[in-house]
Amino acid sequence: MAGNVLQYRRKGGSFRKREDFRKIYGLSEEKYQELYPYIEIRVEETPATEMEVREEKLPATPLVEKPFKYEKGTLVELNRADTTELKKVPGIGSVYARRIVNYRNRLGGFYTTAQLQEIELEADSLVQWFTADSTEIDRIPINKSSIERLRNHPYINFYQAKAFIEHRKKRGNIRSLDEFRLYEEFTEEDLERISYYIRFD
Repeated sequence: MAGNVLQYRRKGGSFRKREDFRKIYGLSEEKYQELYPYIEIRVEETPATEMEVREEKLPATPLVEKPFKYEKGTLVELNRADTTELKKVPGIGSVYARRIVNYRNRLGGFYTTAQLQEIELEADSLVQWFTADSTEIDRIPINKSSIERLRNHPYINFYQAKAFIEHRKKRGNIRSLDEFRLYEEFTEEDLERISYYIRFD
């Protein structure tokens, strides 16, 4: 009978409960009842599936901490904020922060938050977060600057820069932009916005 048990196991048979012992060839019901109190079945844990093993080996996904953002109503000074502070404004990530700082450097600073409209970003929803202090603007000395320095400003084109230089040569130092109101190179709007970026020393 013991041989039959071993043969059953060799062929892949298994015992998961006492009643499975009835499957042994040649075991009578009387013998089964006699052995029943002595039958102990130890069920081994089911081997982990390949997927479960793979999941156990995978490193735990780190928790990504959400970046800090200012609460509504916070105001950021546009001319003093670096990229780190700009990224605390809802709607601004690394790309927008770099665009704002790069354009600010080209301008010399912002005199109004409306100038954000001149950059490729969602300006309409962002202006509410900023103030612009025009005293922070880095102004160009119009009577000392070269044509290259003048034309590099976003608000001054080549012909306008040339007009400033020619005017200086013919009439001396520029004292006011009113001197250029009759020049065809300038509109009233041009002179208005340029006025924030020059000084006459």
